[in-house]
Amino acid sequence: MTAVELRLTLLQEIATILDDEALVKKALTSIRRLKQVATKSNYEEDREPTKEEMLESIKEGLQAIKARREGKDTTGMFSDVSELLR
Repeated sequence: MTAVELRLTLLQEIATILDDEALVKKALTSIRRLKQVATKSNYEEDREPTKEEMLESIKEGLQAIKARREGKDTTGMFSDVSELLR
């Protein structure tokens, strides 16, 4: 969903409660609380990873597989399923 579509959807939802003063107050309270939490925790908007980030992740994974096959790096690995289940 694009930013414009998200805004439109939000406005449509708000329009459905404008006649109910109690719901509008609750919505305002919720939005203000959400805004405070977002600014306090340095909230990072959900986003798709960039091409470079995806390629780097794949590269790291392949390097880990190679190291595991060569017996160089077994950190955090299990030797078999029974060890994993324990």
